[in-house]
Amino acid sequence: MKRNMGLICYISVFLIVEFLFGYFILETRRIFLDKTAQTGQFLAQSYVEKIDIQLDDYVFSVELAGQYLRDMNAADASNEELQQWLKEYCDKIQVKFGSNVLNYYAVIDDTLVAANPWDGASTYDYTEKSWYYDVADAEPGTVVFSDLYKDVVTGQYVFTISHSFDDSRDVIALDVYLSSGDWIGFTELPEDYSIFLYDTQNMLAYAMGRPYLIDLPASEYMELDCPAGTHSIQYQQAEAENYNLYLSCLNNGWKVVVAIPSENLVSSRHMFLMDVGLRLNILNVAIVMIFLIKNELSKKKHNQDVLTGLLNKSYFTKCVRRKMRKSEGVLLVIDLDNFKSINDNYGHDNGDLVLRQVASLLEHTFRKTDYIGRFGGDEFIVYVDCELPDSILRLKSQELIHQIGKLSQQYPLGALSVSIGGCRSVKGDKYADVFKRADEALYTVKGHGKSGYAMSEKN
Repeated sequence: MKRNMGLICYISVFLIVEFLFGYFILETRRIFLDKTAQTGQFLAQSYVEKIDIQLDDYVFSVELAGQYLRDMNAADASNEELQQWLKEYCDKIQVKFGSNVLNYYAVIDDTLVAANPWDGASTYDYTEKSWYYDVADAEPGTVVFSDLYKDVVTGQYVFTISHSFDDSRDVIALDVYLSSGDWIGFTELPEDYSIFLYDTQNMLAYAMGRPYLIDLPASEYMELDCPAGTHSIQYQQAEAENYNLYLSCLNNGWKVVVAIPSENLVSSRHMFLMDVGLRLNILNVAIVMIFLIKNELSKKKHNQDVLTGLLNKSYFTKCVRRKMRKSEGVLLVIDLDNFKSINDNYGHDNGDLVLRQVASLLEHTFRKTDYIGRFGGDEFIVYVDCELPDSILRLKSQELIHQIGKLSQQYPLGALSVSIGGCRSVKGDKYADVFKRADEALYTVKGHGKSGYAMSEKN
């Protein structure tokens, strides 16, 4: 008993430690992934802000030009003066933006009054441009970004930033050509990083980094909800490559996708070791559970009678001795009469079948909490772990005698019957003494013709 308790305590402590260790690994893994995702979001946010600042600079230059043109127009400046000022202004901002900004247009009083470059004639038909009506019909002070389109003259992709600077449909527009890779203001990225910029129609406006990521399915990031100007970074794992994708929307509604290698955020070696540790933890728990189940099955098999499945003599005696030290009960010794004639007339196979049938009758007659065992041969024993009245014990015994009498009808040459002797025990009685008195009661029954029941009178 002490050995079993020690084993149970050891296994319990082991399982508790294993479960705690497994929980620790899972929680560490979750925190680790959360932290790395936050790190990726922080990095992506910094790149998004750089792009937004660059576009804001374009917007500021347009708004500033509109402010000067409005003031000059209010001072009745001539078209030549407006054109000259715009040319000088473009020369200044090209120092900042480079060759990407090629065209500026100013429309005042429904007339193209200035442009850069200027060819000496107002050949540019702004009325055919969709950007003009978008901004001219907008509230004064509104800045409008067009989507990408192809310039019919140069064949290059371009977008237009236009600004309505008063309530008379006076506007200024800036064409930004995607003629160089750094028009967005980036000069370099960490190795294997990528940045992609898309207009509102999901047309690629800018790409920097690993070019094959451009071929990622648009469904990987285009369907994510991204309110303009929120700059909320949304995370998604790329299916095609081992990349973390971070999506954000700029103030003008364009989308930015920052692709960061997963290896740069979370070491695959660390993740592998955590996964191995978790699997080993699960394997250890599974091994212990299998050991417990096999040990329980082995113990049960060791404690059972092989033929009938009842408790064997050794385990029955052990259990009943323990019970007698703590409580009262009744010990019944049961012997089959004339069982040898069953073997002689019907063979040992039928004899074994009769023993199994008697065992089944005992299990149906007594309770599941009672101890039922086979002592060997045709002798059985039952211990009822409570103080049952004599009347109940007599009824159960008579029922058993009756059922075995019915069983005997299947073997008419055997004359099978049963004799039962019993003895009550009180707390502290010795098992050997109680068994001896029950056995004496059994032989009293046999001496009076068998097939009966008797209780020992305690000295």
